[in-house]
Amino acid sequence: MKHRGTVRTAAQIALILALAVFFLTGCSSHKTQKSGEKQSPATEQKFKDIEFWVKIFEDPERDLWQKPLEIVKAMNLKPGNAIADIGAGTGYLTRHLAVAVGPEGKALGLDIEQSMVNYMIEDAKKLGLTNYTARVVKTDDPELEPGSVDVIFLCNTYHHISNRVDYFQKAAKGLKPNGRVISVDFYKNIDFGPPRDHKIAKEIVLKEMKQAGYRLDKDLIFLQHQYYLEFVPE
Repeated sequence: MKHRGTVRTAAQIALILALAVFFLTGCSSHKTQKSGEKQSPATEQKFKDIEFWVKIFEDPERDLWQKPLEIVKAMNLKPGNAIADIGAGTGYLTRHLAVAVGPEGKALGLDIEQSMVNYMIEDAKKLGLTNYTARVVKTDDPELEPGSVDVIFLCNTYHHISNRVDYFQKAAKGLKPNGRVISVDFYKNIDFGPPRDHKIAKEIVLKEMKQAGYRLDKDLIFLQHQYYLEFVPE
């Protein structure tokens, strides 16, 4: 009984987490923008009660299903790598990435919300991670310097981006030679996480990333509720 109760709690947290990000960013996660269609600006919703959202994003129960250390291990990062974490939120995974690449590397937390970026900056100071930085980015462009990162990483973020083909074509310019894009997100046909119509099926991700000029390099299965996909530019 105790075990089943823990699972229910983790599932509830996952649902709150995913729905919070979906509604507060105002992104049309389940629609792909048509070519030439005018993009609607994201809702300017601010995280006024930052402490409340930190409790959700940083709840220890999240570790049970998100498995951050296993994700970082699967990424096979090298000392000195530079990583951009798109939709980093509170830096839940960004801080792990900063540790993995070492002081000579760089972990950049990118988010559309200034309050989240402020939290990450302060978090980096508290942890003494001088290679962990954060900044605000636009909703339609990660704004990476050309050839500046080895890995573009997204966790629970891909399905919040509209006009994804165009977005990842822009993102590719920020990759170094042999750079990678890694996305972790929820399986569509399960009840864990956000509602099913707010999720993107793995097959759609594969199709869109191919259209954006990438090929699938790795498709790892080690998370219960999510897929892990790794792409490289063609």
